[in-house]
Amino acid sequence: MSVPRKKVVIADCNEEVLISLEKILEDAGFDTTTAWTARDVLKLVDSQGFDLILANEYLPDAQCEDLLTALRLRGVGIPCVVMQPYAPEMADIAGLEALGARHIVYKYAYQQIVKIVSECLVCEKKVPLVA
Repeated sequence: MSVPRKKVVIADCNEEVLISLEKILEDAGFDTTTAWTARDVLKLVDSQGFDLILANEYLPDAQCEDLLTALRLRGVGIPCVVMQPYAPEMADIAGLEALGARHIVYKYAYQQIVKIVSECLVCEKKVPLVA
């Protein structure tokens, strides 16, 4: 009996990053869906079941804080990993984690992203967040 593949939505406005992460995560055994905007992520989450959200800190229509807040208001308990275009700084981490981010990672550290996504999804259960 095969185990279903975990589903990850990847949100970034950089096509090269989306293509690279989609390929590397698919090769690592995940099903992926890509999105350009926070609005796209919310539509996907509302219409499909995902196990993890991998989102750039800055999207064309919102910052990741806005996306995390919208997810919390919906009661969505999907783990979220935030990608930053520069090495994460401690000041940024506290605010993002307070909104429910599980990890903050440098967006071009692809192997580290695969490791973090894998770790987040081992025996992961969806738990509604309390607003």
